[in-house]
Amino acid sequence: MKRFSRIILPAALFLLLCLLAGCAGKPKEIRGIFSVRLAYSNGMQLSDQAYYSLERTADGCKATVKPLGIDPSEPLTVEVDEEFVGQVEELLRTNHVEKWYGYKKRARNIMDGIGFTFYLKLEDGKEVDAVGYMNWPDGYANVEAGMDSLFLGLWEAAGRKLPPEYGQ
Repeated sequence: MKRFSRIILPAALFLLLCLLAGCAGKPKEIRGIFSVRLAYSNGMQLSDQAYYSLERTADGCKATVKPLGIDPSEPLTVEVDEEFVGQVEELLRTNHVEKWYGYKKRARNIMDGIGFTFYLKLEDGKEVDAVGYMNWPDGYANVEAGMDSLFLGLWEAAGRKLPPEYGQ
């Protein structure tokens, strides 16, 4: 009986925790974004980093945009509609970012500051967390370009000029 309780009790506690917390883990498909963040750098200066985030709040959805070449203390935060959220979701789904779950690769002995961090949380609690330094998962270039396009569109719509890093 003791052996049985040593197996069943921990399993029952784990199941209870999963039911209460929603059993976060790897998503099978990208549906229902709660929050997403992408930061990538192309150098060692703070202004060499781009940062995009999308967060659901009680009042709706907010996006934060910090393009390359902009001081980190000057980001833009704006409210966005469900159409924008749907475009981000479609970009992530099309490029299968669910496969990035657990991606953590870095090139050793290279110190030029080129890398990325990515975090996605879905409404069901599932998450994708990925980090790369001179290494990128499949589809990353498409995701970076798509996020640039979507989020920089918000930047320009707010009347802000893009820095020279974007070839304008």
